[in-house]
Amino acid sequence: MSDIDRTLHETGVVEAYDIAHKMFQLHEAPQIIISSTASRAIGTALIFQRVLNVPDQMLQLSGKLYAIDHNDLYEFVASLDDRYHSVMLVGHNPSFSWLASKMDPSIIHMPTASAIKFEFEVEKWRHSSYINAHQKMFLFP
Repeated sequence: MSDIDRTLHETGVVEAYDIAHKMFQLHEAPQIIISSTASRAIGTALIFQRVLNVPDQMLQLSGKLYAIDHNDLYEFVASLDDRYHSVMLVGHNPSFSWLASKMDPSIIHMPTASAIKFEFEVEKWRHSSYINAHQKMFLFP
């Protein structure tokens, strides 16, 4: 089976539900979820969508997030639609851990099923940067 087709393991399902429920309790639902097209990422995104009550039309898939280079991931964030002030990206390491550590050097690794929230004091995504990122939440199994 190719990597992109690997499904979410039972442990991953349990951990995703756990983190999604914690986010729900913290009232941390995003406006939109954008997921990699890998099967396991889609499965994770669907769990978060259901638990956080994100409307179906606000779950999008992007082939760009699968095997994305960390520099391209930063550019992906900078190119997000400014209509959305709260976006959840579902993707893969090592790029997601790298980006998180650039935003907050105390983050060394984002474990599978973890969720981290950064806020930027800007009006447009293209103005977001490592120097104006503020970590507001880091949940992990």
